[in-house]
Amino acid sequence: MALSQFPLSFLRPRALPRASTINHFLGAPGRSLTTATSSTPPPSLESAISSSRPYRIALTKSKEYPVYHLNKRGGNMHITKVKHIEGDIEALKADLQKTLKLKDAKEVVINQLTRHIIVKGHHRDEIKEFLNTNKVGFTEVVELL
Repeated sequence: MALSQFPLSFLRPRALPRASTINHFLGAPGRSLTTATSSTPPPSLESAISSSRPYRIALTKSKEYPVYHLNKRGGNMHITKVKHIEGDIEALKADLQKTLKLKDAKEVVINQLTRHIIVKGHHRDEIKEFLNTNKVGFTEVVELL
């Protein structure tokens, strides 16, 4: 008779799930409940909020801006690549063109597939200085349960 009531009794849970399991699947914060209720945001979010720019750039693991020099065509073509851009990438392109004083639209190009900005020439130091002065960098906060 027990088999007729519950044909798949092995699928029935024997006990309630643990609180950490519920928090994991519902996305609720677990141990950081006290930090989430504090009135000041974390420092990484504070810098992103204080910036009035419509874009931001995720910092690397070593807390640096992801701006890289590349040499193409046997070392004859020098380019600078900016990665990990979030938000309005067109606004960042316009700001970089204005900051680097580049007149031609072909000198600063957006790769829409990868969301990278490619600048002709080696401009890494100038771009990093621009990003530092505008404080558009942020570190991603990853919470482990």
